[in-house]
Parts: sequence; structure tokens; C-alpha cells
Amino acid sequence: MVGWIALTFTAASTAGEPGVPIPAPAHPFIPSVGPEVRSFLGSSPDPKSTEKIAEVKISPNTSMPRLGPPQEPHSPSLVDAAIESSLYVHPRCGGRQHALDERGIWERGRDNAHDLFSRVFDDYRQFYLTRDLAHVALALAVAAPIANTHADQGLRDWYQRRAGQGQHRSLDETARFFKRFGDHQYFVPGYLVLAVGDTLFPEVPWLNTVSTFGRRSLRALAVGAPSVGVLQVGLGASRPFTEDSHWRPFHSSHGVSGHAFVGAVPFLTAATMTDSYVLKAIFITGSLGTAWSRIHHDDHYFSQALLGWSIAYLSVHAVNQTDSRWQVVPVDIPNGVGMGVMLRY
Repeated sequence: MVGWIALTFTAASTAGEPGVPIPAPAHPFIPSVGPEVRSFLGSSPDPKSTEKIAEVKISPNTSMPRLGPPQEPHSPSLVDAAIESSLYVHPRCGGRQHALDERGIWERGRDNAHDLFSRVFDDYRQFYLTRDLAHVALALAVAAPIANTHADQGLRDWYQRRAGQGQHRSLDETARFFKRFGDHQYFVPGYLVLAVGDTLFPEVPWLNTVSTFGRRSLRALAVGAPSVGVLQVGLGASRPFTEDSHWRPFHSSHGVSGHAFVGAVPFLTAATMTDSYVLKAIFITGSLGTAWSRIHHDDHYFSQALLGWSIAYLSVHAVNQTDSRWQVVPVDIPNGVGMGVMLRY
């Protein structure tokens, strides 16, 4: 109380005198500004700078000179906190953070399997619920007069006399080569292996095309197989070395050449995946090889090989129509580009 009164009195007694500076108030807990502080603040002990030094504020919390205006407390936003947390790498993870961010093999396999089954469902709808089924009826209409007349037998006899099995060794070897493409017990597992290539090795660029070929071939076989099976038994035709080719429902199970169907699928699938007309012509010609080999080996009549190839063509066409509706397209997004799936309906 005494100190406070003396301070008031001193201020009152000198306030009215002009030109007399008012000294800074003394306080037992507030240190005076000495030369060390002046040196820290970058000011010289020049008397002319005394007024600037006197303006230094003393913090009542720390009893230290306040070198700048008080800072407002800053709390980070949720966005800033999320960004900071995403950059944090636990010491136990170390360099595995990049591997942890990638999709694992099971995630890729699950997504590819889901996409495959979704597309097969659309393939069936395209084949059996559109005019493609009418094209199967058209193929039957073309094959019917050939199978149920002497035409099939006449074509078989003419070919076997001039170029049939045993006539030319080179033709026999070529027919044997193309016949293997129709062995489903070997090629279906092969397509399965190709289909999972990009799932197992996503870092290999060219495996994406190979896997697409494998999946599309499997889809075409899955779509056309029910038609081939039903017509094989439903038409009831027999092989050349047993009976004629007339259709006798449920009499036999060779009304359609299964080898011609399976063997044509990979070539026709490859033809749909290239933009080169030369390659398309080569692949389409190759798709006829297995059907021809069945005629050359006298295992099927011409009408039966024709039906097998026709169903393969329509199955691949259905797959191609589905994939024309599902397209992966680039997408322009803020601060970059991305990929999207476009569905036409």
C-alpha cells in the first residue's frame, strides 16, 4: 500500500511539469530491461533508443520480455489432422507402407471374379434373349437340308476320295494340329491359367491383354456350351462311319461337332481383339481349321462341323457385344486423371 501511494504521488507531482519523462513503474517481480535484453532485441544502448526499449512488454506469466504480439491458440482442422495422420508411418511398418496401401492378391482375385460372373450373366442375356438366338435358328435352317438329304453323304464321299485321311501326309499332320484346339480337357484349364495372369502379376503390362483373351475365351465357351449340348442330343445325328447324317432326335449325340465349337473360339476371340484387318482375316481362317480337321478325319459330317463353328461365332459375338457395353474410359478429375467404367444400355 505504501509503494502504491508513493507511485501515485510521484506521478501526480510530475505530471504537470512539461518535458519530464515519466519513469517506468518499478515492480519487485518485473525485472528491469537491462543491456542484455537490449542486445537481444538488437537495439543499442544509445539514449535515443530508450523510448523504443521502454515499449517492450513484459509477460505477466513468465516475467520475460514479450518479443512480439501474443499468438492466438491454433487448433488444426479435421482435414489437416487427417492429412497429418495419413503421413504417419508406424516404426514397425517401416518401408512396408507402400505394400500395405496396394490391393492384395485376394482383393484383386475377388474383384476379377465378380466382374467375370457379371459379364457372363450379360453374355447369356445377349445370346439367349436377343436376336442372336434367332441366328442359331438360321444356322439350323441352313444345315437342315444338308444333313437330311444326300448332300452331307455326297460331300463326305467326294472329299475322302480326293484329300481324305491317308491321301496326303501334310494334310494329315495339319489336321492333327488343328484338332488339338478342340480338346477342351486341355484348353479350358489353359484359358483359366491365362485368365488369372494379371491377378497374380499385376506389374507385368502385357499380361493384361493375355488375361483378357483367356477370360473372353472362357466366357464364349460358357455361353455356347449349353446350345451345343442340347443340339448334339436333340438333333440325334450320327457319325459318318456309322450312319447317315439325318436328324433323329435323341437317337445319337453327334448332331453338332463339339471340337469345331471349342477349336474356333480362341481364333475368333483373337480376331475381335485386334484392329488389323490382316490379322482378323488370318484368325478367322484359322477358326475354320478345327472344323475342317473333323471332316478330314471323317469324324463329322459337313453340316455338323458347320453348326459347331456357327455357334462358336455367335458366342464370341455375344461376348463382344457385352464388352462393347462395358468400357474402361479415362476420367478427368480435379488435380489429375482417373479411370472409370462406362456402361451402355
